[in-house]
Amino acid sequence: MRIKSLTGSLVLAGALLSACSINIPFFPIPSADSERIRADVDYLAADALQGRQTGSAGYQQAADYVAARFAALGLKSITGDDYFQPVPFREARWQQGSEGDHRASLMLHGRDGDITFELGSDFLASPATIAQNTATSAALVFVGYGIEAPEFGLNDYAGLDVQGKIVVLLDGRPPRLPNEVGAHYASGRTKRDTAARHGAVGYITLNTPAREARRPFARSAEHLNDPSFDWLRADDVPGNATPGMHSGVVLDMPAAKQLFMGAPRSLDTIFTEMKNGVVPKGFVLPYSATLTSAAEHKKIISPNVVGLLPGGDPKLKDEYVVFSAHLDHIGLDTAGDGDRVNNGAQDNAAGIAVMLEVARLFVESGRAPRRSILFVAVTAEEEGLLGSDYFAQHPPVPPKSMVANINLDMPMLLYPFRDVIAFGAEHSSLGKTAKRAAERTGLKLSPDPMPEQVIFVRSDHYSFVRQGVPSIYLITGREAIDSSIDGTQAQVAFLQSRYHRPGDEADTQVNYVAAQQFAEVNYVIAREVTDEDKKPRWNRGDFFGDLYSTK
Repeated sequence: MRIKSLTGSLVLAGALLSACSINIPFFPIPSADSERIRADVDYLAADALQGRQTGSAGYQQAADYVAARFAALGLKSITGDDYFQPVPFREARWQQGSEGDHRASLMLHGRDGDITFELGSDFLASPATIAQNTATSAALVFVGYGIEAPEFGLNDYAGLDVQGKIVVLLDGRPPRLPNEVGAHYASGRTKRDTAARHGAVGYITLNTPAREARRPFARSAEHLNDPSFDWLRADDVPGNATPGMHSGVVLDMPAAKQLFMGAPRSLDTIFTEMKNGVVPKGFVLPYSATLTSAAEHKKIISPNVVGLLPGGDPKLKDEYVVFSAHLDHIGLDTAGDGDRVNNGAQDNAAGIAVMLEVARLFVESGRAPRRSILFVAVTAEEEGLLGSDYFAQHPPVPPKSMVANINLDMPMLLYPFRDVIAFGAEHSSLGKTAKRAAERTGLKLSPDPMPEQVIFVRSDHYSFVRQGVPSIYLITGREAIDSSIDGTQAQVAFLQSRYHRPGDEADTQVNYVAAQQFAEVNYVIAREVTDEDKKPRWNRGDFFGDLYSTK
C-alpha cells in the first residue's frame, strides 16, 4: 500500500513558510513507500530470525539483511568491506557446579551471629562480567539514596566515611529532582560511580514501596537466570565496569529490615520519611556483610551495521549526523508453550525499516545532504544500550565530528496519527527542528505524555548524549486521525499485551499508513539537520548539555 500525501497544499505552504524562517534551502518532501517498509518489517520480524537476540544466528541474519539493503541503496561502508562494526561482548551466566548451584551469596555478620540471605527470595543479583569469581567483606554504611548532586542541594555522602565499606542505598531518588535529571542521578551507573569515587567496595540497593509498586520484586526474580552482557575494551576489561567495586545486589524489604535492627533509625521509619518527602540521612549500620558471585564467561561478537551517505558540501561533509535504530530483540521465551518467538515487530523491526526508508528517500532525492549521514543499526540495546554505547565511544569517524543523533526505537505504528512526541526536544535546538518538521508534514509536536517513564535516558540516543552529542528520539503521538481510535488506549494496550512478548508480530497491529507518515517526518528532521548552516546545539544552561558537552 502506497498512499498519497495526507495534507496536500497546506503541508506545502507550511513547508515554504518554515523553510524561509531558517537558513536552509527549501526542499520538497518525498513520499515514503509503505510497501518497502512492510517488506523490511516482515523479514526482520519473521519467526526464522528467532527474536534477533544479541550474538545469535538470527541476529546475524538480520545484520546481513541490513548490510545488503545498505549496499543496494549505494551507501558506503567505512568499517570494512561488509558494513559491520564488530562489537566484542562478554556474556556472563551463573556458574553451575557439580555439587549444586553456585551463583551469588549475601551474608550479614553481627554481634549475635551470621544471617544468610537467599538468592531469588531475599535478594537479586546478576552474573558479574568483570570477574568470574568475586568476594567482598566489609562494614555497612547507609547512604540514603546514594546521590551527590550539589547543584540541587543533595549530598548523601556528607559526613560519612565509606572508604573500604559496602554502601547500602535506597532505590530511586528524592521527588524534588526533575524527572530526567533525577533519572540520571538515580541510575545504577551513576550511583555505582559515585560510591566508587568515595572509596566504597560494594553496594546493596534496597527495594522500596515505590519500586515494588512499579516493578514487583517477584517479577524481577523471574529473570534471575538471564545472562549479563558488557562490551569489552582492547585490554579485555568490560566497558562499563567499575574496577574495585563488587557487583551490586538488590535486597527485598523484609530482609532489608534486618540491616537496620539496632541502627539509629528503622527501615520503616526511613520509608515514612520518604513518603513525607524527607530525604533520609545516612548513618553507620551495626553490621558487616560478605558478598560473593560465581559466573561463567563467554566472549561473543555481535556487529553494529553502519552505512555512510557522504555529504555534498565541501565545508560540512566532515560533520556527521548519526541516524540510529536498534536491530536486536530479546530472542525466545524461556517458559511457556506455543509461540515462543519474541518477534519484535514494533520493537524494533519497524524502527529499522523506517531508517532504511529514510536512507532511500535521501539517496533517491537527487540531492546529497550537505552534512554526511551515518545510518547505524545497533546491537545489544536490549542488554543495556551496549551497541550504541560502543559505537558512540568507538565511532568510525572522529568523535567530535558527530554533531547530532536521530534515534528510532519502537515507533508505535498502530494508527494514522496527528502528532508526534520527541523525547529530548527540550534539551537542544533539535526540539525546534522537530516542531518545524511536524508542522511541515501536517502534524504537531506534543509534550511527553509519560514523563515519569524518563524515556530520554532509556534508549540508544542517550549513549550519544553521554558523549556530548545533541540527540532526539521520536515516537508517534496519541492523537489518531480516526476520532474513533483512542490513541492512549491503543498504546497502553500494546505495552500491556504485546511489548516484549511473542505477540509483537508483523501482523495487522503494524499500520503502514502510520509508517509512511513516520518516515516522512523523520526525513524532514534529518534533512534540516544535515542542510542547515549551523549544527545542532545544546540549549543554554541545559543540565545534560553542561554535564556532557565537554566530552
